[in-house]
Amino acid sequence: MSQTEELKKALDELHKWTLKICENAGLPSSEGEKLWTDIQNSPSLLQEYAYYHDTGDFLCQYKIEGFTVADILIWQMDHFRSHMDREDRVNRYDNYLLVYNTFKTMIELEKNPENIKAQFYSETGTDLSEGWTLY
Repeated sequence: MSQTEELKKALDELHKWTLKICENAGLPSSEGEKLWTDIQNSPSLLQEYAYYHDTGDFLCQYKIEGFTVADILIWQMDHFRSHMDREDRVNRYDNYLLVYNTFKTMIELEKNPENIKAQFYSETGTDLSEGWTLY
């Protein structure tokens, strides 16, 4: 198999995996297609995504405004934890939605860093009135 064929096969597998994540998260396939298109349009994010697919871990080489995929995941987890006190506790157990939202947020961070940074610092998932500072 040529290198081009291997790359196409790997991309096809990632595409199917993206659709499966969205299906398991209860999202329409159109969300999976949009996520996949956006990830493909960002070579650095595609590398992070492929690494996560292959290892279940984060590479964390790609940074946007100092934030890595792991930073976004932790921020998303804080949001999910804030839902634990509420009646609707579905997000607490939805790893697929967590992965989807993490990579979707990274895409949004690429497109509109100031908006996402403002949310990141102000929406901590805690009862604190102020955000926290990265060191």
